[in-house]
Amino acid sequence: MNVSKTFIIYHKIISTVTITKTLMKSNFAKTIAEIVEVGIIGLVVIFFVYLFAGQPLRVTGDSMVPNFYDGEQIIAEKISIKTGEIERGDIVIFKHPTYLDRLVIKRVVGLPNEKISLNGGRIYVDGRELIESYIPQNTSTKEGTVIMENSEYEVPQDGYILLGDNRENSTDSRNWGAIKRDLIVGKGFVIYYPLNKVRVIG
Repeated sequence: MNVSKTFIIYHKIISTVTITKTLMKSNFAKTIAEIVEVGIIGLVVIFFVYLFAGQPLRVTGDSMVPNFYDGEQIIAEKISIKTGEIERGDIVIFKHPTYLDRLVIKRVVGLPNEKISLNGGRIYVDGRELIESYIPQNTSTKEGTVIMENSEYEVPQDGYILLGDNRENSTDSRNWGAIKRDLIVGKGFVIYYPLNKVRVIG
């Protein structure tokens, strides 16, 4: 084989290697670009889900025992708050009436325009005893500084009475009074952590 042919073969090999490297770089860059694009789209989707549909919350403290425990993590859905009614018994997430940057979880006990009273540790709504199947039968609901024993509290038109299920260890509407609807950000939807506690709320 003469020098000329050897040079031509060598040149072809070098050209092939160069093209291969260029293609590899091009494919790698394309792959990276696609990953970045998918990541950005994913973040946008998560942002809009968070903004309009879901609100994560970590349960802190024992005020909702025996139904929710400290450290459990839940997702609250926001859509029904905007489009539907808030009903008695609903688990809601709302902004603390004093510390608005803090989210709280409680249960809806009183609705707008109702008259709430306490008598012998029992809750009465418009003069009728409220049956609460979600807490132990021997639970006694003590008075607070706003809703007190043997006195009647009228819920404002835009307010809700929100109480913890653990009545002995909960700061709630008994001390705050009614919580305005515009402070309520969502209804409890699902417990997603820990994994052995995963369940739909309701």
